[in-house]
Amino acid sequence: MLFLALDVNLGAPQGDAIHVRELARSLVARGHAVDVVGLLRSGADQDLPPGVRHHASPGRPDLRLVRFCSQIARETQCDIIYERRLSPKIAFAVARLASVPFVVEVNGIPEEAALIRAPRPSPLRPVKSRVRKQMFRAAARVVAVSDRLALRIREEYELAPDRVVTIPNGVDVERFHPMDRAMARREFPPLEGPWILFVGNLVPWQGVDVLIRAVPAVLKAIPESRILIAGDGVSRQGLERFASDLGVTSTVVFRGAVPHHLVPTYIGASDVCVAPFTRRRNEVVGLSPLKVNEYLACGRPVVVSDLPGMEFIRDRRLGLVVPPDDPKALAAALSRLLADPTEARLMGKRGREFVLQERSWDRTAERVEGVLRTAVEDRRGI
Repeated sequence: MLFLALDVNLGAPQGDAIHVRELARSLVARGHAVDVVGLLRSGADQDLPPGVRHHASPGRPDLRLVRFCSQIARETQCDIIYERRLSPKIAFAVARLASVPFVVEVNGIPEEAALIRAPRPSPLRPVKSRVRKQMFRAAARVVAVSDRLALRIREEYELAPDRVVTIPNGVDVERFHPMDRAMARREFPPLEGPWILFVGNLVPWQGVDVLIRAVPAVLKAIPESRILIAGDGVSRQGLERFASDLGVTSTVVFRGAVPHHLVPTYIGASDVCVAPFTRRRNEVVGLSPLKVNEYLACGRPVVVSDLPGMEFIRDRRLGLVVPPDDPKALAAALSRLLADPTEARLMGKRGREFVLQERSWDRTAERVEGVLRTAVEDRRGI
């Protein structure tokens, strides 16, 4: 398998890098040879799992990338190409040159960039859309991380239902495991009271501003509570100013980017974990957030926004689900779990059991493996 993650810094602690590393690791563990082409700006191959062969992306222009990846495809005699990208042009070209099928993995939508910065108008946009449609229709299969995103892809690119498969994100259930809260807190400077934890990239659709708006009401119900925000991103400075304007800087603690291997300890030190996603962007594509799987794997109850992809939280009673963009409802749910540790523990226990059965990276890799085998067999006429 030639795994193209051309825009992903594989050494970063962010979700896209974690996804690529863990999926590649699990596929190797299942007996497959995996060559990954991606960025590794840290310069350390130990950031990649053992057994995964890494090839540093040469960068643009696209013709250089096609030549580079085609050479790897020939040398490894790969059976299939798997590209994680919104526009799979490199996989499309290399697959034709190597005469092998390709599969596309989609985790978002092109409009996400507009939520961070104003997009530059391009007269070529209609042409690019038509070309992208041709590439997706040439793919053997498309993997989407949520049902809502799969539906959008099928409709936008006019694909048959069986060509698009939903495979949710997973979690490393060995690294992320329940920890004693008191033991976990020994790793941190003294910070008393119950902790509410958010982990993730600080971008507009994460809803951290809604969490900060909820803080005064949480403090009214549970005065000693603290909110830890572990992550960095384009929204951080604005969020810190907002917390200052609300007068809650002594309650809301911004930890900045946290190495991925420390995230389980942060979760273990918390009482409740939160994912307050906004309606904007997430209602359209649905959710399969790594953070929620990691929270659950560590046996912590969660409070999440009521958006497509999060139904299992309510159905399996793993936490509380609240309307998105509603700080009042969010505060009430957080306060309820902080005030009822027995209910919180039961939810956390059910969450751990759920991810062991349904959301391990090995389970995700098993599903991806099935898609890849089908694509190869279809090509060979088996």
